[in-house]
Parts: sequence; C-alpha cells; structure tokens
Amino acid sequence: MEITIKTIRGIAVTNLIILGLAACSSSPAPWTQADDDPWGSKHAEEASAAPTDSEVADYSDPVLLADPEPEPIVMQEPDAAPAPEMIAPVMVQDMTPEQEIMAMPASNYAVQVYASKTDASVEKFKSNKGLENLMTVKTDRSGAIVYVLVDVHPDRASADAAAADLEAKTGSKPWVRSIAGLQKIVAQ
Repeated sequence: MEITIKTIRGIAVTNLIILGLAACSSSPAPWTQADDDPWGSKHAEEASAAPTDSEVADYSDPVLLADPEPEPIVMQEPDAAPAPEMIAPVMVQDMTPEQEIMAMPASNYAVQVYASKTDASVEKFKSNKGLENLMTVKTDRSGAIVYVLVDVHPDRASADAAAADLEAKTGSKPWVRSIAGLQKIVAQ
C-alpha cells in the first residue's frame, strides 16, 4: 500500500472539517449557559448574606464630629524646690562642620576660600590669613577626600560681598557656590 502526500493531505483536510463541524454544534458551550455557572451559587450565597442598608447604619444615632474638649490643665506650685541631684544636666552635642552644612537650607551660599588634601594644610592657611572664624568641611571628590575652607551666607549678595573681602585678605579669588552643591559632595 502506497501512501502519497495527496492522501495524507486529504485525510488532514477531512479531519479539520469534522473538527470544525463538531465545534459549531447547535447547542452552546456549557460555560456560556447561565444555569451552569459554577460561581452562581457562590454569588447567590454572598448576596443573601450581605446586610441591607437598614441593617448597616442607624441614622438616628448622634454623630460626634469632633473630639470632646480636653480637661483643663491646672498648674500648681511645687511644695519645695527639687534637690539639685534630681535635675539632669542638659548635654548639648556639638555638630561637626559636615553635619552643620547638611542641616543648612539648600538656598544658602558658601564662599569657598581654600581646598587641600590635608586638614593640617587648611588649618595652617586659616591661621596664616587670620580666617579662624571660617569652617573646614570634609568633602568627597570622586573617592578622594578634600578639605575645603568655607564661609556661609544666607544669600548670594552677602556671599559675593564676603568673597570680595576675602579676596583682598587672601590674595586669591574665592569661589561662591550654593550650599546645595556643597551638600552633594560632603563626606559623611
């Protein structure tokens, strides 16, 4: 018995026609029937268990729109002064220059007067030029630590005026920059 391509093709076409006719039967698929909905019973149970509007809220109850007034606090004079050992001393922790810079508003300006790879060099410059009131801040420039000497001001105009004074005092032109730019490179 010889099977040819023509025979195989004919069998395949016949099978496809039969499958197509079976799929197009006169009765619809069972999952499209409302009676055969597998979730229908679950939805019916939920609907019957749900409370009605009259069961949910009783609108005759008063509604409290605000918290009641708190009881007034009455201050009384102490009978005797507390003993000195009972008062704990308040410890004020000084912030590092880096923490101070990070706490400042980004809208402030800094006048950068000097920069060096060592803190000792910055301190020497500070003392030689009489700039002890300026702040030394440790920064991170592409992985290298650089110490910068800065004077902080609330606005650009006062920073520019200070830069002119510092230029006359140091003999080099300072750089006026935003605190936001300095905050980006502060080494923590």
